Order: sequence, then structure tokens, then C-alpha cells
Amino acid sequence: MACHELSALKVALGEILEKEPHDLEHERQELAPILAGRPELRVLLEAKTLPGMRRGLEAALAHLEANDPGDDPYHRGLLLATEGALLRLRSLEAELERFFQDLDLLHERLHRLFPRRRG
Repeated sequence: MACHELSALKVALGEILEKEPHDLEHERQELAPILAGRPELRVLLEAKTLPGMRRGLEAALAHLEANDPGDDPYHRGLLLATEGALLRLRSLEAELERFFQDLDLLHERLHRLFPRRRG
């Protein structure tokens, strides 16, 4: 077992950050043979937005939890790492949502300070 969930997330983030294709090639090669059997990883890999990545990572985590052998330390570590990545992704999404809302407040304030002149 490899950390496919983290590799898929890295590719999706790399695409959003416009990383060079060669920077993501290792992860793509690692994922290629397993994507047919793991549709949730394909969703994550192909996500073009933070909410799409979050949904894909939530599905990948659900898959890991459903297939937990119980006594495998690597699998428990992979669960923890995937949960940690999901928490960080949720934090990024919340921060960007706050920034989006702040832009409305800044826009309103700008118009209060500098009202448009008519005519």
C-alpha cells in the first residue's frame, strides 16, 4: 500500500498552483495503475477547486476507514495523515471564504469613503 490519497491531493494542488508537469510526474505514475479501481482518487486527482479537492479527500478518507484492517500501523498512519491533510484543506477553504467576504466589506467601505459622483 502506498499513500495514494496524498499523491492525488498533491497533483490536484499542483495543478491549481500551476506547477510544472515534471514536478507532478512521480505522483501521476504512482497513481496510474490504481485509478480504475479507486474512483474517489480519480475525483480527487482531477479536482479543479478547493471544494472539489475537499469532497475527493473526504471520499478517499471514507474509503480508507471502510477498508481499515485494524492492526496495520501503516494504515493507521495513512488514516492520520489523510485526516490531517483534510483538516488543513478545510482550513484553507475557510480562510479563502473569509477573504471572499472581506472583499465585500472592503468594497462597501471604499464606496462610503469615496462616493461616486453623478453627472
